[in-house]
Amino acid sequence: MSWPLLVTEPFWSRSGPEITRRVPDVEPILSFEGQLLDQPTLERIRVACFSADLFHAPVRAFLGACSKAPNLEWFHSFTSGLDAPIFTQLLERGVRLTTSSGSSAPSIARTVITALLALSRDLPSWFSAQQDRRWEPRRFREVVGERMTIVGWGPIAQEVAVLATAIGIEVEIVRRKALGDEPHRVWPLAELAEAVTESDWVVLALPLAPETRGVVSASVIRAMPPRARFLNVGRGEVVDEGALVSALRDGRLAGAALDVFVTEPLPADSELWSMPNVIVTPHSSALTDHTDERAAAIFVDNLEAFVRGAPMRNEVPRP
Repeated sequence: MSWPLLVTEPFWSRSGPEITRRVPDVEPILSFEGQLLDQPTLERIRVACFSADLFHAPVRAFLGACSKAPNLEWFHSFTSGLDAPIFTQLLERGVRLTTSSGSSAPSIARTVITALLALSRDLPSWFSAQQDRRWEPRRFREVVGERMTIVGWGPIAQEVAVLATAIGIEVEIVRRKALGDEPHRVWPLAELAEAVTESDWVVLALPLAPETRGVVSASVIRAMPPRARFLNVGRGEVVDEGALVSALRDGRLAGAALDVFVTEPLPADSELWSMPNVIVTPHSSALTDHTDERAAAIFVDNLEAFVRGAPMRNEVPRP
């Protein structure tokens, strides 16, 4: 039996040899940007791999092919964020859905700590002084003994906690429900406003879901102390962005590092671009060569399990 696999040409050129070594019966159906597949080809597709090269490129043709492939059995996504409607539609059709969740955790966590240290030392001001050739020594903020509240407890949050603890930061966790095996104090998500009242750092690592949309509300932002800095590597829609901008503008928050936004790309007229206490990155905290390698390895492991009828990693429960 062959396994027709819808995959991008760049991903296949990198990973095809390893895939065919481990699963010889795979038959690649290569997707090129903007390419429309004919109906006989759509009917052959049984597996689809949404690889990293699709994240910041036009994806309509690829996802359109998946939505029209009547015999699609399994869809794998390199990203763990599955808030787009097509993923719900695939699950409702009975398509199995897996992700490479965890593959980006080391990269994103290191980005969080990089941004944290940059904010603590006011590196944007140093960079500005360097451009103007101004010699301006200044004291910077030490982080040992400060408190970090991490909202979410998935692979990214857990990696952030390890790194933050290693540099002397005290960590607390906010998650939907404590399971009892957490290495730090846990607050329920319903008490988020109370959890952040003494925080020096608030790190948001929550996925977007109906119960998380807007959970970092204006009242939660008001509860943060003026010394707090807010870092978001979850989803922009989880935050009341207008309230966040106001708090940063008015000095009710000391700063922020933001990798995700309500509207992406971030509009050119957004105040966030020019705020001296804000670091803006273009939803790219996970984009490293090693992230892609880890994500691909999970897919190949799952492909081998799929053809053998064995359990796959990171499978999303069906509704």
